[in-house]
Order: sequence, then structure tokens, then C-alpha cells
Amino acid sequence: KRSPEQNEAELVIREDLCNRRGVMHGGAVMGWADTMGGMTASAAIANDQRTATIESKTNFFAPIPKGDTARAVCRPLHTGRTTIVLQTDITRGDGRLAAMVIQTQIVLSAKPRQG
Repeated sequence: KRSPEQNEAELVIREDLCNRRGVMHGGAVMGWADTMGGMTASAAIANDQRTATIESKTNFFAPIPKGDTARAVCRPLHTGRTTIVLQTDITRGDGRLAAMVIQTQIVLSAKPRQG
């Protein structure tokens, strides 16, 4: 489900997403949240614009074990002319909050720069 107000996705935690302890790697969590933020931000901008992440902060609360189905929900906290701030909450299959990611996306022109 994708819109400028909210973006949702589910992910089955495969072995290649896990660390040596058999839980989702922190980098995989952050990468998934960054993708969710980019998709949500891009739904809120004009066709001649694009975004890029300029800041991201992740809080980890609980591990997500291999085989579990995690859910990510991304919502904009601020949509401005030049930046969009988003929050992505990632929960485990049991509903427990596993991570919260707050990121800032800069809004850029999609036209190539001259020179």
C-alpha cells in the first residue's frame, strides 16, 4: 500500500538478511526503512522532482528472528518545500516494535544540472 500519507510493506526475514545470531541484521533494517522513506517521499513530490536521504537515525528495540514476517509502516512527519521528514516503524510478527527510523529526505530537481 503506497500513498503520500502512508506506505506499508511486509518482509519475510530470510537467512541472507540475518546476522550470525539468526536475527535481521541492523543494516538490513536500516536499508529497508530507507527504501520505505524514499518511496513515501516520492509519492508526495512532483514528477520533475526526486529525493535523497540526508539524515537517518535508527532506534532498535527488539530482534526480528529468521522466518518471522516483519511489517514496516512509513508516515511523513513534515512535508516541506525542500525537505520531507519521515518515520518508519518496523514491527515483528507478534506486533512488538522492533525498530523506529526517523529520516530526512531533501527534495531535488530531477532535471540534470548544466555544466
